[in-house]
Amino acid sequence: MRKIPVSDLQAGMIPAQTIYDSKGTILIARGISLTQSYINRLRKFSIREVLITSNDEEKQFASIFSPMAEKAASHAQNLISELSTHRTVNIEKTSFKIEQVIYAALERAPLQPYLEMMSQNELLYTHSLRTAILSVNLGLAKGYDYLNLDFLATCALLHDCGMGDIFCEDDNTHAFEGFIKIRNNTSLEMLTALVCLQHHERFDGQGTPLGFYKYQITEFSRLIAVADYYERLVSLQNNTPRQAVFKLAAGGGTMFDPDMVKLFETTLAG
Repeated sequence: MRKIPVSDLQAGMIPAQTIYDSKGTILIARGISLTQSYINRLRKFSIREVLITSNDEEKQFASIFSPMAEKAASHAQNLISELSTHRTVNIEKTSFKIEQVIYAALERAPLQPYLEMMSQNELLYTHSLRTAILSVNLGLAKGYDYLNLDFLATCALLHDCGMGDIFCEDDNTHAFEGFIKIRNNTSLEMLTALVCLQHHERFDGQGTPLGFYKYQITEFSRLIAVADYYERLVSLQNNTPRQAVFKLAAGGGTMFDPDMVKLFETTLAG
């Protein structure tokens, strides 16, 4: 590794560190190849120098950021572009940050087998990525720092990992199955397992699998539940974005934390 002044950076170089601003928002993720736009952004934020990997270390990063993660990152980028085109959820100003947070999460080695599993089911794969994108956008609106955004993205990507090879909206066992799967993986945080367990709980206590209610449900679970529901309404149940927004709003206080519904509403395009 070597420190290189930002003025000497070139497209294609790979940072050996994640760089974020004074508010904890990610500017460039470790292991992601620099583009000219990324370099310009670093200059804009007056970053003086960046730790860059050597050729040998680049090979190490390549083995961590696997072809499966590269595929997921490319797919996520396309999904972000699609959401920007629909102009229902406003992500034009946050798309760069969302992309970087998602990339940083996908880089994590423990996620690779789950990405492999999810890629076998296109519905599950796309739903998980879109839910992660929407969740990170909500996390940015809530003012989460980089560490929390990273955890949030990981939790959202894996929230339905208990589905297995078949994606079924009426599967009432996948939340607990996902919890067990993540809990048994010591490389992943317990918070991720709790999101798997709780993302179908309801604010009024009428959800599954354990009937948790209100603030017994972790904040990430309450946030991801909103993103998950909106995504399923639009992509899997053929609602228009407008219909999905109305149905989501109707669930505030019963299905969902009303504060999370209000947060979602702040991210809608005017």
